[in-house]
Amino acid sequence: MEELMRIEGLKMYFGGLKAIDGFDLSIYKGETLGIIGPNGAGKTTLFNAICGVYVPTAGKVIFEGKEVQGTPAHEMAKKGISRTFQISKPLSGLTIFDNVVAAAGVHEYTGIRSYFHKAHTKDVEDRAEEVIREVGLAEVANKKASDVSLGYLRRLEIARALITQPKLIMLDEPCAGLSNFAINEITQLILNLKEKGQSIVLIEHNLPITMKVCDRITVLSYGKKIAEGTPEEVRTDKQVIEAYLGEEDD
Repeated sequence: MEELMRIEGLKMYFGGLKAIDGFDLSIYKGETLGIIGPNGAGKTTLFNAICGVYVPTAGKVIFEGKEVQGTPAHEMAKKGISRTFQISKPLSGLTIFDNVVAAAGVHEYTGIRSYFHKAHTKDVEDRAEEVIREVGLAEVANKKASDVSLGYLRRLEIARALITQPKLIMLDEPCAGLSNFAINEITQLILNLKEKGQSIVLIEHNLPITMKVCDRITVLSYGKKIAEGTPEEVRTDKQVIEAYLGEEDD
């Protein structure tokens, strides 16, 4: 498989806390990679250090052959790296449709002059409608984001990532706090994206979901990788069982 991203010796320290401590990882085009680990393992911190929310203390993030560590999050999105967040923070006064259109602005607004252009161009609107159908939001597209359920907001997070046409989408616990019905729908959405060849990195505390959708799983504990392999290899790894499978994740 062709490598899309490589992480070398990544460190993220907060004072004396070593949240990520020398992490290495390769992500390949078209694969779905899961990242799991016990509560406080550093999973979301890892996402933030990769995506430009944090500037890593040390190490490299190499995307399509070029170093990108420390690049601001909006520039990472322009390069093709999009992510969702555990806590959905939509533009609550706007409709679902307008939220998705607004997310397309990462490519539309490239300088001060572009702010005077019409945001709702036909191309952007057509793409937004396509993404909204793809994630199952068509029936609530004209509702304000403040008026829909958490399950719809999680799909909106994914839609806002997809509208940027990412080469890599990073999903941070998309099923957390959802009903079983909503979990099944999000799981199917991830499987649909996978079938289309979308490269995905997934943090998910629900192990059955991770085992079902992921080609490969990396296990974090106290900021270090302790295991990596297929779902079955990870499931039966003694170190993983001790560090993770017997505990409740965040």
